[in-house]
Amino acid sequence: MSLQVPSDIWQVFGLRAEGDKFTITLGGKELFTTTDRRFTGPGRVALWTKADSVTHFDRLTITRLP
Repeated sequence: MSLQVPSDIWQVFGLRAEGDKFTITLGGKELFTTTDRRFTGPGRVALWTKADSVTHFDRLTITRLP
């Protein structure tokens, strides 16, 4: 997937993880849903960007689903 994201404004990126299903949103709009079965137990969160990117994270919120 190729997506043009403006570089001069803050963006709201979302990730909803339910079991092995992941839903990605940008600005409140769903981009795609995918699955990943490689990690089956609870774990940690990491943020990654490309080496040639300048990225700032203002706030990371993790909410446990009921």
